Amino acid sequence: MKPGKGSRFAANKFAANRGPTIPPTKEYVPARRGQRPPFHAEIEAASGLAQDSPEFLAFVRDVVNMPPEMAPGVAEAIRMQKWKIAPNPLAAIRTAAHQEAKRMGIEPGPSAGR
Repeated sequence: MKPGKGSRFAANKFAANRGPTIPPTKEYVPARRGQRPPFHAEIEAASGLAQDSPEFLAFVRDVVNMPPEMAPGVAEAIRMQKWKIAPNPLAAIRTAAHQEAKRMGIEPGPSAGR
């Protein structure tokens, strides 16, 4: 009989460290934190306000740190709800607000609000 063909040689086929191995189990660590990111509650509360209300304009100015002229863009960014899955919800709102404001034609100049 040729080597490797018979049952006599099958035992040698998976000799020490040559056979299939089972990887060690990895400890599961969730990618998301159990707690919500900062400002999540404030954004959630602002999502129910009208975009021309004084409370929403104060939110745009004080929390999002953008000029009040950007309120329509911020309102649309909140409606899109991408901030809910973002690691930094305020940054997601700022970015989306600039994009929406540009589409609406209300993008302020570089010195506005700073």
